[in-house]
Amino acid sequence: MPKNPPKVFLDANVLISAGKPPGGPEISRVRDLVEADLISVLTTDLTVVEVAKHHAKNDLDILGDITAPHFRKLVEQHTGVKLLDLKKATLKGQLNEHYVSSTRSMMKGLKAEELQVDSVKPSTVLDAYATGTGFFEDGAKKDQFPDAFAFESLKLTASADQPVIVVSADNDFKKPTATEEHISLVGSFLELFEHLGLQHEAPEVEEWLEAQADDLIALTDAELSDWGLQGDVEDSEIDETTVTAVKLERVTAFKPIEAGDPILVFATITATTTVSYSHPDWDNASYDSEDKVLIPWDTVSGESEIEIEIDVSLTIAVDEDGDPAEIEELSFRNDRFVYVELHPYDPYEYM
Repeated sequence: MPKNPPKVFLDANVLISAGKPPGGPEISRVRDLVEADLISVLTTDLTVVEVAKHHAKNDLDILGDITAPHFRKLVEQHTGVKLLDLKKATLKGQLNEHYVSSTRSMMKGLKAEELQVDSVKPSTVLDAYATGTGFFEDGAKKDQFPDAFAFESLKLTASADQPVIVVSADNDFKKPTATEEHISLVGSFLELFEHLGLQHEAPEVEEWLEAQADDLIALTDAELSDWGLQGDVEDSEIDETTVTAVKLERVTAFKPIEAGDPILVFATITATTTVSYSHPDWDNASYDSEDKVLIPWDTVSGESEIEIEIDVSLTIAVDEDGDPAEIEELSFRNDRFVYVELHPYDPYEYM
């Protein structure tokens, strides 16, 4: 056993999947592990920037229209609300600044040691790039430089007395970590907790959760309203979502770090959801032969019932006996956009 608790490096992709800063239940559990001196956390200045850049880009994609003068004019005309005259570059800078600050604050809450990639000799990474080794095997190119610099900074701090566990969903870490004696790799927070021996076989948690169907539906519905759903029809918009039923699968529970702390649960939820949508009427659109584009003249709207599979994490408050008492929080374990089929094929429609 090492003399000191292992250091854990949280890669940008797992920090992003845990939700916007300050993060969801997984980050709370990592914080518990830190407070209990079971692990210490590492990050790099480059990782903070990567996380911030991702969240800032997502927000910019949603807010980008407010930088267009004609959009601001229409908003004022139809709602009476006068939006600030904001340039896209200014908005982008503000978003980046906000997320760098909030990500760094989240890492500070984990008492993370922030490694500086400037401590790595550039020649070390450039040599690997030139020889096609490490992160640059199999034809990988410039997009691997951030990971390569972060990993080299981890190698400088890893030792027999202070091993490092990398938590990353990026398969590119597999080969580099395989050759490092004091660095190991797990693919998710779930694997990290299992690696640390925190798995808690608790079938009563699954049974208890199944009895909380109404709460699970309400919590999933609230979370889904802030999630990204994209219709499979071009230029479609999902106007409203309503979760009507949920089914729990692959439930894994972890014991509290200290008595009275909440139980952490990982699961997959299949959510039966009614979506209201609208999209251009492409079937009856006119073709502009000069510009070679379709021009729709009408809009199609309707409702569709779909099933969405979502990886989630939950925290469950316990009573004085340590038994599940109440769902405290439910959080989706990623922020990806999910494409949904708005017009599922009905075999009876054409009979």
